[in-house]
Amino acid sequence: MMADNARAIEIVCRAAIRGKRIPENLDKDVVRASLIRGIRLHYDFAISDEVTNIARTVSSVARARNARMIMSNVVPQDMAEDQQPYCIWYPDFATEDAYRTLAERYPQMRYGVGRACAAAGYDALYFELNLLPDVSIVEEARESETEGGRRIYESIMSRPCRYAVMNDVMLSVETENPRLPAFLNGDTELTPGSNFPGIEEDMHVNDEDVYSSRGENLNGDEVRLLYKPLPEDLPTVKKTLLTEMAAFEGNIDRYSRLAPPARPMNRMELRCVIRGIYHHTTYARWWADEIQHNTLQAQTVAKSDRVHGIPLEMIEMAISARRIIVNDPREFLDAGWPPSAPQPYLTWWPLRPEGAMLTLLAEKVPSMKEQAGIAAIICDYGGSYSIIQPTPNANLWLVAERSANPFYCQDLKRRAAEQGITDIEGYYVGLASEHNCLNDDHEATCVWDFPPRGPMCDGLTYREGPYDEGFGPDTREMESKIWQGLPGT
Repeated sequence: MMADNARAIEIVCRAAIRGKRIPENLDKDVVRASLIRGIRLHYDFAISDEVTNIARTVSSVARARNARMIMSNVVPQDMAEDQQPYCIWYPDFATEDAYRTLAERYPQMRYGVGRACAAAGYDALYFELNLLPDVSIVEEARESETEGGRRIYESIMSRPCRYAVMNDVMLSVETENPRLPAFLNGDTELTPGSNFPGIEEDMHVNDEDVYSSRGENLNGDEVRLLYKPLPEDLPTVKKTLLTEMAAFEGNIDRYSRLAPPARPMNRMELRCVIRGIYHHTTYARWWADEIQHNTLQAQTVAKSDRVHGIPLEMIEMAISARRIIVNDPREFLDAGWPPSAPQPYLTWWPLRPEGAMLTLLAEKVPSMKEQAGIAAIICDYGGSYSIIQPTPNANLWLVAERSANPFYCQDLKRRAAEQGITDIEGYYVGLASEHNCLNDDHEATCVWDFPPRGPMCDGLTYREGPYDEGFGPDTREMESKIWQGLPGT
């Protein structure tokens, strides 16, 4: 039944994208996005009576309809503020005269017109607008591959300072108090489809497969940015790997710059964030502040992909784990574990907490006796283990078998017999994500064939690991290739 429903929604969305039919129900985000996509692509569909009627009550549809009209050189009459589109240059450019008329009729849309001029190369109109030098406009001009775009780019870059007026994530234009100074940071959506939800407000839905940039090769300048300080003005780069590695390494300055706070977090970045928190107290503390104050960054993570767990809870677990392994009990010391806080499982890596910390954890948080006991076995804290007295099970047996100290297996067998527990030598118990925490090596390295077999790509791959439902980021190939260029490599 679910498959049939998904297929029915797909048919409805395809028809809307192709401008063939208006969906009966716009409650689902993907259906509404498909209609917006179809309107922006097809002028006749956009001006149809059916779309016009919907546009009277649905502002996102009105913006899509008006954008299509503008790009078809028809400047709408009487657009209310919430009906004025942000992107008016994709998938098509209007003529320079149409944009000029739009700017005259709606002065509040001048920056959108200026951005369109940068993309299309209409430098004469751009200079007529007398705009503040905006970083999104200069990034658009840099990539336009037109003579007019080049002149706009050179003009803005020659100014002593630049402003952040347009915001492609919030789809906003801040003219009253724009951020100053602002630098080129690669936050401009230059190729619609590269970010979510996107400047077209259509979630980048499509009725055909579109090649994703993930996996594209990095050039030499992009690779060098992985190990050199970031310049004030970023060149045109693929930022995926830079952002992932900043998170992986717990680099607050680089990560906070490269990851716009309102941009949803993909799964690989989440794995890198969790890894960075496990390894770096300062990064964990930064994320704890973000969550405590419910910043835009935290709100965005809360809305991110939940297919394999709740991202914000996974980050909270990593923060708590870091506090445990650096022997900070204040989260649970006075009142036990906070009722709404998720409990981490991996509490013995990458650092080993003191035995006293583990016994305190088991005393104050009885529901975490198992992981405290596992940590005691792995760290070979026999005294702490004897105090904790975790209930025998297969997970404890697994780590006890690996221990050079036979005491743990002997004790588990004895207490299991006393308690009538018969299956401690069986398969894992608990969640699959917990099983990977019990592996011997959480971040194995390997010997690569040299020279490296191919170019470096713009994103990490994944491997088994303890960070996200049994997976973690795999940086082995990247860390090998990053040494290219040194003598002997």
